[in-house]
Amino acid sequence: MRVKVIVLILVLSLSTLPFPSAEAQIGSPDVNLTCSSGSGSGTIDVEVYPGATLTGTSYCIASNPNSYQEKIKIEVQADGLVVAHPSSLTLGANAEVEFIVTVRADERMSVQSRSMVVKATVTEAMGVPPPNLAEKEVNLIINILQFSEVQLVAVDSIVTLGAKVDYNLEFNVYNQGNGVDKFLLGITESSRSILEDAGFNLVLPMVSVELEPLAAPTKVRLQIRTPSHYEDWPINSDGEHEMSFTLEFMVTSDFSCKYEQRGCNTESVRTTITIYEEARGTDKYFSGNTVSSQVLIYGGSGAGVILLLILFVMLRKRSNSSQFNGSKQEED
Repeated sequence: MRVKVIVLILVLSLSTLPFPSAEAQIGSPDVNLTCSSGSGSGTIDVEVYPGATLTGTSYCIASNPNSYQEKIKIEVQADGLVVAHPSSLTLGANAEVEFIVTVRADERMSVQSRSMVVKATVTEAMGVPPPNLAEKEVNLIINILQFSEVQLVAVDSIVTLGAKVDYNLEFNVYNQGNGVDKFLLGITESSRSILEDAGFNLVLPMVSVELEPLAAPTKVRLQIRTPSHYEDWPINSDGEHEMSFTLEFMVTSDFSCKYEQRGCNTESVRTTITIYEEARGTDKYFSGNTVSSQVLIYGGSGAGVILLLILFVMLRKRSNSSQFNGSKQEED
């Protein structure tokens, strides 16, 4: 009797213990997935300027929470962009595997954002297809980054003007970058200093322009007035005062100064301005088209002798002419 009571107590005690079910011991097929960019965020930045790698990278981890082996299929959609990634992974029990997803953009692609979806799906569990749909996905943003590029063309690279003349120098500004940019206009300090010291008056009506990427060029004008004082300038062989000056015009991308690591992106062009003005009065005697000028320039020390001979001959002729006129008056 005592033995039966003990056995009954044991049976009742064992019946109250929490035995795990078969489902708890072997979980349903499942997979966990996490992805991030190199900076640790969910945004992938892609540089598309000429010479850039044109690629962005996401680092993902797929993990198996179960105590049996799983095979995982990897799929990536990048909103039309080309992607590279492993097509499948094999995960051991409670294991994890890191893999890389690389996205590639086109060179000079316009600045924009696109979405990317990375999906992991269980295709086998313990060597057989899973009885349930087990998948996870991660959404990321692809940022096509802006870059600056400016092109500047002088409409007239060589200009010929007179003294004290008003003239508009024209330049074409192109936005060759991939986003809207503001361009700062100006004249280099050295160029401005030389021109203003020479008597030029320079006026720039616009100091900046905003341009759409790859749009038609915008024409900008620089108003100039040439110097009024030229008397000290050299005289050329045509008896004209002649002097040449160089104006250097520049354009700077405002975006590059604010956001690009390489610093301000500046383009400049040069225009040669030559001023001609007719020499006046005695200045002409020292111009290159007179005999005395040629003698002075090329004769060196011998020029003085030649000039003295010419002067002597002229005085001699004048003296003889005076004597002849005097003799004729006495005869009369």
